[in-house]
Amino acid sequence: MNALHLSIMFAVACCVFAPFAKADFTVCNRTPDQVTVAAAWVSPSGGFTSEGWWKLRACGGCERVVLRSETSDPHNYFFYAHGGGREWRGDSSFCTSQGAFKIGDAKRCIFGRRGEMKGFVHVTSGSGNHTQSLTGRSSSGRVCID
Repeated sequence: MNALHLSIMFAVACCVFAPFAKADFTVCNRTPDQVTVAAAWVSPSGGFTSEGWWKLRACGGCERVVLRSETSDPHNYFFYAHGGGREWRGDSSFCTSQGAFKIGDAKRCIFGRRGEMKGFVHVTSGSGNHTQSLTGRSSSGRVCID
């Protein structure tokens, strides 16, 4: 077998055995403090869904917060995060709750749900697969070292 045939076989094998690309939304904590995260996305049944809280360990904790199968629009994700005296918030309002939650009508907070509207950051992704890194120093000036 010559080098050309080996190259073609290797290329075909890589394509056949490569895992299928997943279009998911992942949040990573690159701060020196634990961070808590909530996410929101477009629901396949219409409207928006919000879910939380994921606790991300300091200096590298990551969590996949939205699976591609959960959204009908994998190019638009939303998140809210807080920890270490910081907040990552934006202009898109979604309902959250104090404890663990998953809310199907996330644009409205129903009285009995004890929900609270939070401003989420809107993230767009051309590929539908996105990792958002949260960065910053602690109040005492500590940073994560890569």
